[in-house]
Amino acid sequence: MRLFLNLKLLFLVIFLNIDLYSKDLTKVTIQLSWFDQFQFAGYYMAKEQGFYKDAGLDVQILPFSLGMNIPKMVNDGDVDFAIGRENLILEKAKYPKIIALAAIFQATPLVLLTTKDSGIDTFKKFENKKLMRTKDDGSEVSLKAMLSASKIDLKSITQVEHSHNIYDLIEKRVDIISAYTSKAPYILQKEQIKYNIFYPKDYGFDMYSDFLITNIDKYNNDYSIVEKFKKASLKGWEYAYNNIEQSVDIIFEKYNTQNLSKDELIFEANELKKLSYLNNNKLGDIKQEKVQRIYDLYNVMGYINSEFKIDNFIGYDKKSKLEKWLYSKFEEHFNLAFLWKLILIIFIITAIFVYRQYFIIKLNKRLKNLVNIKTNRLKIMNKKLASRIKKELDKHQEKDRILAQQQKMVAMGQMIENIAHQWRQPLSVISTSASGLKLKKQLNILEDEELIKSIDQIVDTAKYLSDTIDDFRYFFKPQKDKTKFSLVKNIEKSLSFLETVLKENSIKVEFEYEDIDITAYETELMQVFINIISNSKDAFIEKKIKDRVIFISIKNFPNRILIEIKDNAGGVEDDILDKVFEPYFTTKHQYSGTGIGLYMSNQIIKTHLNGDIFMKNCSFKYKNIEQKGVITTIILTKNIFEEIKN
Repeated sequence: MRLFLNLKLLFLVIFLNIDLYSKDLTKVTIQLSWFDQFQFAGYYMAKEQGFYKDAGLDVQILPFSLGMNIPKMVNDGDVDFAIGRENLILEKAKYPKIIALAAIFQATPLVLLTTKDSGIDTFKKFENKKLMRTKDDGSEVSLKAMLSASKIDLKSITQVEHSHNIYDLIEKRVDIISAYTSKAPYILQKEQIKYNIFYPKDYGFDMYSDFLITNIDKYNNDYSIVEKFKKASLKGWEYAYNNIEQSVDIIFEKYNTQNLSKDELIFEANELKKLSYLNNNKLGDIKQEKVQRIYDLYNVMGYINSEFKIDNFIGYDKKSKLEKWLYSKFEEHFNLAFLWKLILIIFIITAIFVYRQYFIIKLNKRLKNLVNIKTNRLKIMNKKLASRIKKELDKHQEKDRILAQQQKMVAMGQMIENIAHQWRQPLSVISTSASGLKLKKQLNILEDEELIKSIDQIVDTAKYLSDTIDDFRYFFKPQKDKTKFSLVKNIEKSLSFLETVLKENSIKVEFEYEDIDITAYETELMQVFINIISNSKDAFIEKKIKDRVIFISIKNFPNRILIEIKDNAGGVEDDILDKVFEPYFTTKHQYSGTGIGLYMSNQIIKTHLNGDIFMKNCSFKYKNIEQKGVITTIILTKNIFEEIKN
């Protein structure tokens, strides 16, 4: 042990001495993509807090001016680093030497804004309105994709070249404007103007933005400098987000060519922080699958036709930590003194190795005995652990079996209740008709025509009851294999089971859909819809809501299908929303709910359909009245469904 400590001390002394002879700071440049603001705080802080200097870099932050072609500057090697916008993949097709090191924002801050008093709160109302946006389609493709996905005819919108002045919206010179969430909403709030925001990420178009980019030649030939700059920059961003007020003070004093107020900078900082850590992503993270999805979007929309290789776009961290350390040390400090010290280290290591062999041989037998003892103990522990794990697995399997059985019994109870509701009126018709025939027969006033009419009515009603039995029997028939069926018909069949209950409780259903075929367990999916709609029905009754409506929609996206079930039953307390899918958790009276329905619905969607389901409170307008309720969203991935071919 003492030998190892001495060796570590020797390494420390030698390399500390080497660092004393380190070269001067390496000069590099970074080109900003816009005028000074918190959007570039990470780079300012890396410079101001000395992170670049600690990495051996002397960084010059170059100011932005209109008309710059920044991707070309990087491609041609005019600057070392720069900030790339969300359309960097398009630029890559024109300038093949650019490469992305990090994406500071996991979703673009670019959105569409309208004022509340304009009444433009849905995409449908965009038609025949005036939209101000950048004429370069590629720079705002997420906005165009969002509009196209919402089936808006872009030709019906008058498009105006961007003035970058939010007062064009405030003073109603335009109806809609593209803007950054980090900037324009601050001015609108300051002017006390209520507004609507249309986020591309809410419609599946979450584009990366503010890439840190460099030239592929610099990446390959000067990797240590590139890696140091990237790490120091990300460290600067972490500092900026963790110390927003201190960072704003520095930017306000030293980087404020736009004369922004501190409040405006703080607002921008908080909004950008949300985008940098969106969905708990790692700062600067770039995922292959997301880049591929962005490229596919450009391709589908006709912006790019050339072949795209992700490996040529993302600058991966290819070297191991040891390789990078040795590489940078060798590059920075290689000289004759270092060579002699390296030879000395090798000699000392060799001597220590030879000396240790004596002890290794001597201790080998003892170590073998100790290993055998430990091995035997581990075998015994493994057997006990395996037995314990098996017991726990059996316990969980039994729990799942009981839950499934309980859900089946609950579903059966609900269906029996529905049968009772649906049969009440038909049975009354049969009883009334039969009693009438009997009475008129006894009074000898029964005519043949009336007899035939009453018997036909009884036969038709009995057939309706028979059909109802077939429907309920199909619902409870176990399905061994998945089948292909219409999602719309599946929901309509679910609603038919609840038709009488919904009518009796004055609950209206509005159904908006795109018909899609899916391959799954049909009755299981029906069970999910029945559970969700029944929960809404119970909430209406419990909270005594008067105007009761359930909205159901099916939306078909390129890589997924979205099903939303929304009610106006008042919503659920926020502190229990995260628990609604837990087993035995219920918001109903202890005699009214089992707490199994939503849990089993969650299991069916996630386990059997490889999808996702979540619930949240929502607010919306219906019949010009503000409504509150719950929206349940089901997402199914593309590999389980396909569009119906016309």
